[in-house]
Amino acid sequence: MTKFATSSQDSFPLTTDCDQVIADLKVSSADRILIYLAISVMKLGGHRYGAFLEAANTAAKLAIYSSYLEQSKNVRKTSFLHHVEPKRVRAIIKEVEGLIAEGRSLTTLSDQEPYYLIGLPYLWQEKYPWEPGLSRLNGHHLTAKEHEELHAQFSDNLPDARFLDLFEFLDLIKLLHTKSQAEYPLNRQMPLSEALTEHIKFRLLHSGTVTQVDIPFLSIPIFALTRTHYAPKGERERVFTMMKDLARFSKLMQGWVIERPDVIRGLEVFDVPLDKREEALEELDTLLKEWADKYHQDGGHPMILQMAAGTREPGEA
Repeated sequence: MTKFATSSQDSFPLTTDCDQVIADLKVSSADRILIYLAISVMKLGGHRYGAFLEAANTAAKLAIYSSYLEQSKNVRKTSFLHHVEPKRVRAIIKEVEGLIAEGRSLTTLSDQEPYYLIGLPYLWQEKYPWEPGLSRLNGHHLTAKEHEELHAQFSDNLPDARFLDLFEFLDLIKLLHTKSQAEYPLNRQMPLSEALTEHIKFRLLHSGTVTQVDIPFLSIPIFALTRTHYAPKGERERVFTMMKDLARFSKLMQGWVIERPDVIRGLEVFDVPLDKREEALEELDTLLKEWADKYHQDGGHPMILQMAAGTREPGEA
């Protein structure tokens, strides 16, 4: 039997040389937060460079608007706090309040996968359905043996969808992108570039939602829908959990800054024997569960404990 080449995709590495760059540039703690946020969102979360810049602009606008509310809607005080011209502050206030009144939102980053990834399995099954007894590959004349060898590359529980060749697969991506852009006003719609197409293709293949097979007797690759839904696998599933944890931790720390009575900051610096490291972490996990169980009461004040323990970097305290 001919062995076809099934595409494999490397995962996004969680390790980076960024720490060394930060050390060389003597980056401040505030800048470090922004850099790690960019890494989390762009490199691990898969968001576009342009989307991150737009969202950062949104975050700055919301910071200014929140200060405007805190300063009893005093434009001049808000302008002074953020070193922004009063005219610009008024424009930001007008933009935010206009969107609130219309029930719309500013450009932000979603902590969910983009629509053009989530929606692909549904559109594929709708546009290219398959019924038992029919060929899964249309438009290409294969022998019975070639059909058998092609189907042998996949499990028996594939979704009821046809196989697509490269051109059909790219057309499907284009159609889905068009649908995903329809919800935006014309001035915010983004054309489908070659770079974005490759990005979408990579994410779909890496997740296992789509499988690519290079067939010796065809000049173009064949794509099969192998899952009925899109979901990141492996470390990418943990990436979105990480983002939610980071957002929650930032909010908790803001409560600590203003001395909220129900917020405590915990930090311990210590050395542990290597052969006791796993034992120490397991014991800590048990202690935390027992502590939470001890003080839990249905209907009581809602609390959350969030923490991470790991290797200390040189100079950290």
